[in-house]
Amino acid sequence: MRSRRFLALCMVPLIAGFGCRSVRGLKDKSNRPLTLTLEEAEELHAEGVALYLEQPRTLVRVTIAARKLEQAARTLSDNYDAQWQTAQALAFLAENETRPSFRLEAAQHGIIFARHGRELDPNRVECHYWYAINVGWLADVDRSYGLKAVAEMESALKRAIQVDERYDYAGPVRVLGILYLRTPAPPVSIGSQRKGLRMLQQAVELFPDYPENYLYLAEALHDNGRVNEAREALAKVLELKPSPELQSESASWKAQAQKLLKDLPGK
Repeated sequence: MRSRRFLALCMVPLIAGFGCRSVRGLKDKSNRPLTLTLEEAEELHAEGVALYLEQPRTLVRVTIAARKLEQAARTLSDNYDAQWQTAQALAFLAENETRPSFRLEAAQHGIIFARHGRELDPNRVECHYWYAINVGWLADVDRSYGLKAVAEMESALKRAIQVDERYDYAGPVRVLGILYLRTPAPPVSIGSQRKGLRMLQQAVELFPDYPENYLYLAEALHDNGRVNEAREALAKVLELKPSPELQSESASWKAQAQKLLKDLPGK
Protein backbone atom coordinates (compact mmCIF):
# COMPACT_ATOMS: atom_id res chain seq x y z
CA MET A 1 0.00 0.00 0.00
CA ARG A 2 1.29 3.43 -0.91
CA SER A 3 2.11 5.42 2.20
CA ARG A 4 0.04 8.47 3.03
CA ARG A 5 2.35 11.46 3.47
CA PHE A 6 1.73 13.91 6.32
CA LEU A 7 0.39 17.25 5.07
CA ALA A 8 0.49 15.96 1.51
CA LEU A 9 -1.82 14.66 -1.15
CA CYS A 10 -3.73 11.51 -0.44
CA MET A 11 -7.35 10.50 -0.99
CA VAL A 12 -8.31 14.13 -1.47
CA PRO A 13 -6.73 16.42 -4.07
CA LEU A 14 -4.93 19.56 -2.97
CA ILE A 15 -5.84 21.50 -6.06
CA ALA A 16 -2.91 22.89 -7.96
CA GLY A 17 -4.29 23.59 -11.42
CA PHE A 18 -7.90 24.36 -10.46
CA GLY A 19 -9.20 22.36 -13.43
CA CYS A 20 -12.89 22.20 -14.15
CA ARG A 21 -13.68 18.97 -16.00
CA SER A 22 -16.98 17.52 -14.92
CA VAL A 23 -17.07 14.19 -13.10
CA ARG A 24 -20.70 13.86 -14.10
CA GLY A 25 -19.65 13.56 -17.73
CA LEU A 26 -18.04 10.17 -17.14
CA LYS A 27 -19.78 7.36 -19.02
CA ASP A 28 -19.49 3.60 -18.99
CA LYS A 29 -17.68 2.86 -22.24
CA SER A 30 -17.66 -0.87 -21.77
CA ASN A 31 -18.88 -2.69 -24.85
CA ARG A 32 -18.60 -6.10 -23.26
CA PRO A 33 -21.79 -8.11 -23.77
CA LEU A 34 -23.68 -9.39 -20.75
CA THR A 35 -23.00 -13.10 -21.14
CA LEU A 36 -23.72 -14.24 -17.57
CA THR A 37 -26.92 -15.77 -16.37
CA LEU A 38 -28.39 -14.38 -13.16
CA GLU A 39 -27.20 -17.44 -11.25
CA GLU A 40 -23.68 -17.15 -12.68
CA ALA A 41 -23.53 -13.44 -11.84
CA GLU A 42 -24.63 -14.03 -8.25
CA GLU A 43 -22.00 -16.75 -7.85
CA LEU A 44 -19.28 -14.52 -9.35
CA HIS A 45 -20.36 -11.67 -7.09
CA ALA A 46 -20.10 -13.88 -3.99
CA GLU A 47 -16.61 -14.99 -5.06
CA GLY A 48 -15.53 -11.38 -5.54
CA VAL A 49 -16.84 -10.28 -2.14
CA ALA A 50 -15.14 -13.19 -0.38
CA LEU A 51 -11.85 -12.47 -2.13
CA TYR A 52 -12.01 -8.77 -1.25
CA LEU A 53 -12.64 -9.55 2.42
CA GLU A 54 -9.78 -12.05 2.68
CA GLN A 55 -7.05 -10.87 5.06
CA PRO A 56 -4.50 -9.49 4.80
CA ARG A 57 -5.89 -7.53 1.87
CA THR A 58 -3.45 -7.38 -1.06
CA LEU A 59 -3.37 -5.60 -4.40
CA VAL A 60 -3.26 -8.88 -6.34
CA ARG A 61 -6.31 -10.33 -4.60
CA VAL A 62 -8.33 -7.14 -4.83
CA THR A 63 -7.50 -6.81 -8.53
CA ILE A 64 -8.98 -10.25 -9.15
CA ALA A 65 -11.91 -9.50 -6.84
CA ALA A 66 -12.66 -6.24 -8.67
CA ARG A 67 -12.73 -8.00 -12.04
CA LYS A 68 -15.23 -10.54 -10.73
CA LEU A 69 -17.33 -7.87 -9.07
CA GLU A 70 -17.39 -5.62 -12.15
CA GLN A 71 -18.50 -8.43 -14.41
CA ALA A 72 -21.19 -9.53 -11.98
CA ALA A 73 -22.43 -5.99 -11.25
CA ARG A 74 -23.14 -5.30 -14.91
CA THR A 75 -25.51 -8.26 -15.01
CA LEU A 76 -26.88 -7.52 -11.52
CA SER A 77 -27.67 -3.96 -12.54
CA ASP A 78 -30.65 -3.73 -10.18
CA ASN A 79 -28.70 -5.07 -7.19
CA TYR A 80 -27.62 -2.16 -4.98
CA ASP A 81 -25.11 -4.20 -2.98
CA ALA A 82 -23.37 -5.36 -6.14
CA GLN A 83 -22.86 -1.72 -7.18
CA TRP A 84 -21.36 -0.41 -3.94
CA GLN A 85 -19.21 -3.46 -3.30
CA THR A 86 -17.74 -3.08 -6.78
CA ALA A 87 -17.13 0.65 -6.19
CA GLN A 88 -15.42 -0.17 -2.89
CA ALA A 89 -13.01 -2.65 -4.47
CA LEU A 90 -12.24 -0.22 -7.30
CA ALA A 91 -11.51 2.54 -4.75
CA PHE A 92 -8.87 0.25 -3.21
CA LEU A 93 -7.24 -0.18 -6.63
CA ALA A 94 -7.45 3.57 -7.34
CA GLU A 95 -5.54 4.17 -4.10
CA ASN A 96 -2.99 1.37 -4.17
CA GLU A 97 -2.12 0.78 -7.83
CA THR A 98 1.23 2.29 -8.81
CA ARG A 99 0.40 2.72 -12.51
CA PRO A 100 -1.46 5.99 -13.15
CA SER A 101 -3.49 4.61 -16.06
CA PHE A 102 -4.74 1.73 -13.90
CA ARG A 103 -5.57 4.09 -11.03
CA LEU A 104 -7.46 6.37 -13.40
CA GLU A 105 -9.48 3.53 -14.89
CA ALA A 106 -10.32 2.08 -11.47
CA ALA A 107 -11.52 5.46 -10.16
CA GLN A 108 -13.59 6.12 -13.29
CA HIS A 109 -15.28 2.73 -13.10
CA GLY A 110 -15.79 3.11 -9.36
CA ILE A 111 -17.57 6.42 -9.94
CA ILE A 112 -19.85 4.88 -12.55
CA PHE A 113 -20.89 1.94 -10.36
CA ALA A 114 -21.38 4.13 -7.29
CA ARG A 115 -23.37 6.66 -9.29
CA HIS A 116 -25.66 3.91 -10.55
CA GLY A 117 -26.12 2.68 -6.98
CA ARG A 118 -27.07 6.19 -5.86
CA GLU A 119 -29.77 6.19 -8.51
CA LEU A 120 -31.03 2.78 -7.36
CA ASP A 121 -31.35 3.85 -3.72
CA PRO A 122 -30.42 7.41 -2.70
CA ASN A 123 -31.36 6.66 0.91
CA ARG A 124 -28.48 4.27 1.59
CA VAL A 125 -25.04 5.50 2.57
CA GLU A 126 -22.59 3.20 0.78
CA CYS A 127 -22.76 4.54 -2.77
CA HIS A 128 -22.65 8.19 -1.68
CA TYR A 129 -19.50 7.39 0.29
CA TRP A 130 -17.68 5.31 -2.32
CA TYR A 131 -18.66 7.77 -5.02
CA ALA A 132 -16.87 10.52 -3.07
CA ILE A 133 -13.81 8.35 -2.45
CA ASN A 134 -13.46 7.41 -6.11
CA VAL A 135 -13.93 11.04 -7.18
CA GLY A 136 -11.08 11.97 -4.83
CA TRP A 137 -8.76 9.40 -6.35
CA LEU A 138 -9.78 10.44 -9.87
CA ALA A 139 -8.80 14.04 -9.13
CA ASP A 140 -5.58 12.82 -7.49
CA VAL A 141 -4.57 11.20 -10.78
CA ASP A 142 -6.04 13.79 -13.14
CA ARG A 143 -5.93 17.35 -11.77
CA SER A 144 -8.06 18.66 -14.63
CA TYR A 145 -11.15 17.74 -12.57
CA GLY A 146 -10.09 20.18 -9.84
CA LEU A 147 -12.77 22.32 -8.26
CA LYS A 148 -15.69 20.37 -9.70
CA ALA A 149 -14.35 17.21 -8.10
CA VAL A 150 -14.23 18.94 -4.72
CA ALA A 151 -17.84 20.08 -5.13
CA GLU A 152 -18.92 16.54 -6.05
CA MET A 153 -17.11 15.11 -3.04
CA GLU A 154 -18.50 17.63 -0.58
CA SER A 155 -22.07 17.09 -1.77
CA ALA A 156 -21.81 13.27 -1.69
CA LEU A 157 -20.14 13.22 1.74
CA LYS A 158 -22.71 15.58 3.26
CA ARG A 159 -25.46 13.31 1.96
CA ALA A 160 -23.62 10.25 3.35
CA ILE A 161 -23.41 11.95 6.75
CA GLN A 162 -27.16 12.65 6.66
CA VAL A 163 -27.86 8.98 5.94
CA ASP A 164 -25.32 7.37 8.30
CA GLU A 165 -22.40 9.31 9.75
CA ARG A 166 -21.10 6.15 11.43
CA TYR A 167 -20.52 4.20 8.22
CA ASP A 168 -16.95 2.91 7.77
CA TYR A 169 -15.96 4.02 11.28
CA ALA A 170 -17.26 7.58 10.69
CA GLY A 171 -15.82 7.51 7.17
CA PRO A 172 -18.04 10.26 5.70
CA VAL A 173 -17.14 12.58 8.58
CA ARG A 174 -13.46 11.66 8.41
CA VAL A 175 -13.12 12.17 4.66
CA LEU A 176 -15.04 15.45 4.68
CA GLY A 177 -12.67 16.65 7.40
CA ILE A 178 -9.69 15.73 5.23
CA LEU A 179 -11.29 17.52 2.28
CA TYR A 180 -11.59 20.72 4.31
CA LEU A 181 -7.98 20.40 5.46
CA ARG A 182 -6.47 19.90 2.03
CA THR A 183 -8.31 22.25 -0.28
CA PRO A 184 -7.71 25.99 -0.69
CA ALA A 185 -9.75 28.38 1.44
CA PRO A 186 -12.56 30.55 0.03
CA PRO A 187 -13.02 32.20 -2.37
CA VAL A 188 -11.02 29.64 -4.33
CA SER A 189 -12.53 26.54 -2.75
CA ILE A 190 -14.04 25.21 0.50
CA GLY A 191 -10.92 24.67 2.59
CA SER A 192 -10.95 25.44 6.30
CA GLN A 193 -8.48 24.16 8.88
CA ARG A 194 -10.97 24.82 11.67
CA LYS A 195 -13.77 22.94 9.93
CA GLY A 196 -11.39 20.10 9.17
CA LEU A 197 -10.38 19.87 12.80
CA ARG A 198 -13.99 19.88 14.00
CA MET A 199 -14.95 17.10 11.61
CA LEU A 200 -12.01 14.92 12.61
CA GLN A 201 -12.70 15.51 16.29
CA GLN A 202 -16.25 14.36 15.58
CA ALA A 203 -14.94 11.21 13.85
CA VAL A 204 -12.87 10.37 16.93
CA GLU A 205 -15.86 10.97 19.18
CA LEU A 206 -17.96 8.59 17.08
CA PHE A 207 -15.27 5.87 16.97
CA PRO A 208 -12.65 6.46 19.69
CA ASP A 209 -11.06 3.05 19.11
CA TYR A 210 -10.43 3.41 15.37
CA PRO A 211 -6.77 4.28 14.63
CA GLU A 212 -7.24 5.99 11.26
CA ASN A 213 -9.40 8.70 12.80
CA TYR A 214 -6.53 9.66 15.11
CA LEU A 215 -4.04 9.63 12.24
CA TYR A 216 -5.94 12.35 10.42
CA LEU A 217 -6.86 14.16 13.62
CA ALA A 218 -3.12 14.52 14.19
CA GLU A 219 -2.80 16.22 10.81
CA ALA A 220 -5.64 18.59 11.65
CA LEU A 221 -4.14 19.42 15.05
CA HIS A 222 -0.77 20.06 13.43
CA ASP A 223 -2.37 22.35 10.85
CA ASN A 224 -4.01 24.30 13.66
CA GLY A 225 -0.72 24.75 15.52
CA ARG A 226 -1.48 22.21 18.26
CA VAL A 227 1.66 20.11 17.94
CA ASN A 228 1.60 18.52 21.40
CA GLU A 229 -1.97 17.33 20.85
CA ALA A 230 -0.98 16.03 17.42
CA ARG A 231 1.74 14.00 19.12
CA GLU A 232 -0.82 12.56 21.55
CA ALA A 233 -3.13 11.59 18.66
CA LEU A 234 -0.30 9.77 16.89
CA ALA A 235 0.60 7.97 20.10
CA LYS A 236 -3.01 6.81 20.25
CA VAL A 237 -2.64 5.21 16.80
CA LEU A 238 0.24 3.15 18.18
CA GLU A 239 -1.62 2.18 21.35
CA LEU A 240 -4.85 0.94 19.80
CA LYS A 241 -5.27 -2.72 18.89
CA PRO A 242 -5.16 -3.55 15.17
CA SER A 243 -8.51 -4.05 13.48
CA PRO A 244 -8.85 -7.78 12.56
CA GLU A 245 -10.65 -6.95 9.31
CA LEU A 246 -8.03 -4.33 8.38
CA GLN A 247 -4.73 -6.09 8.98
CA SER A 248 -2.58 -4.49 6.29
CA GLU A 249 -4.23 -1.09 6.81
CA SER A 250 -3.64 -1.23 10.58
CA ALA A 251 0.04 -2.03 10.07
CA SER A 252 0.32 0.86 7.61
CA TRP A 253 -1.32 3.32 10.03
CA LYS A 254 1.11 2.40 12.79
CA ALA A 255 4.10 2.75 10.47
CA GLN A 256 2.87 6.16 9.36
CA ALA A 257 2.29 7.28 12.95
CA GLN A 258 5.82 6.28 13.94
CA LYS A 259 7.29 8.23 11.04
CA LEU A 260 5.15 11.28 11.66
CA LEU A 261 6.08 11.34 15.35
CA LYS A 262 9.73 11.58 14.32
CA ASP A 263 8.92 14.41 11.91
CA LEU A 264 7.06 16.55 14.43
CA PRO A 265 9.00 19.48 15.89
CA GLY A 266 9.84 19.50 19.60
CA LYS A 267 10.42 16.30 21.56
